[in-house]
Amino acid sequence: MTLSQNDNDSLIAQLNSGNIQALYTVAQSLNRRNAGDDRITSVQLWHALADGPAHHVPSAVALGFSYSEVDKYLALKYFVQAAEGNIDIESNGKRGGNSDSEGGGPHQAALYNAGRLFLELNDPASSLAYIRACANLEKHFPHSPYVSPDLAETCKEAYGALSSQIVGETTSPPGIEDAAEMFLYSSIDEFPNPNGKEFGIWSRVMEYLDRYAEVVRGFGIDSRSSRGGDSGSAAMDEEGNGKTYLVLAQQELENLQSSASGKMSELQKYLVGIILGRVQLLLTAMEVGDIMDEFE
Repeated sequence: MTLSQNDNDSLIAQLNSGNIQALYTVAQSLNRRNAGDDRITSVQLWHALADGPAHHVPSAVALGFSYSEVDKYLALKYFVQAAEGNIDIESNGKRGGNSDSEGGGPHQAALYNAGRLFLELNDPASSLAYIRACANLEKHFPHSPYVSPDLAETCKEAYGALSSQIVGETTSPPGIEDAAEMFLYSSIDEFPNPNGKEFGIWSRVMEYLDRYAEVVRGFGIDSRSSRGGDSGSAAMDEEGNGKTYLVLAQQELENLQSSASGKMSELQKYLVGIILGRVQLLLTAMEVGDIMDEFE
């Protein structure tokens, strides 16, 4: 059976009355029958619960599993919805709201499955972020109804395996942008702490690399000044080719290597090495170019 307009109206009335768990239970029962019309109705019910004002987490999880074999992007959407609940996984944030309440979030199985799908869709940074959040869920949400010690252990093992896979990749290792995106999610201990010294060092590295990228894209001193941009910081690049920003980024990366070597994970050390190596290569290329100009 499928839902008629009257059925939809009745469904809305039940939603408004707050009878969410009963509707979810009905959807589960219909889905288990494995009959075509019943399965369609169960998905419709889950959509009403997950997409409606309830934002029902278990229904979002059910939709994630329902779509996982036929539409990975749609499955990912619902796993992420259930996984994040009242927090922002990729910024290590903790939003307001009662995340431990019934039907709330974050949902540990959804975190793991979101991480799995992100990896299948070639987004290792997001995969690391979600699988790590799965492993550490109990630490941040000790009263969550969705915490399972066994699943936490599975996520820790998956996180370790993914980290080793990235470090061991020799055919197509991460580029500088991928390495930068992964760094903050590359420690199971959630290093660096957002309030710590090392996080400030990393933030400056990203700022200098962003400014170098602006110069390369043609948004250097003249164009930034003409648009009323930060001409003071742009003027730091005296040579006009971004070299100053690369030198500053190199200094901060070397500072991070020396001051935080014992705190970084092996994956983070590997990623910093990739970024630093690329920066040094760019600086060498600039120096060679300067030498060649002298002979012209």
